Amino acid sequence: MSVTLTISEKTYQKLKNVAQSKGFEDVEKFLDEWEELELANRREVVDRILEFQNKMGEKYGVMLDSTELIREDRMR
Repeated sequence: MSVTLTISEKTYQKLKNVAQSKGFEDVEKFLDEWEELELANRREVVDRILEFQNKMGEKYGVMLDSTELIREDRMR
């Protein structure tokens, strides 16, 4: 089954440029793999965040949750 989607030439050109910059020969193949690419990007971001947290933990030690201190300050 195929579906036709009508988009502006400008939008199509942007999509085509992104597809080509990611190494795809056409927009259709890029869209077929987009979800997988997006998940890989998200995993990479999460990994970098975890790496940063580990570095901060090594440098500064365990940082306690300050929620109670903030509540106390607000109560004053």
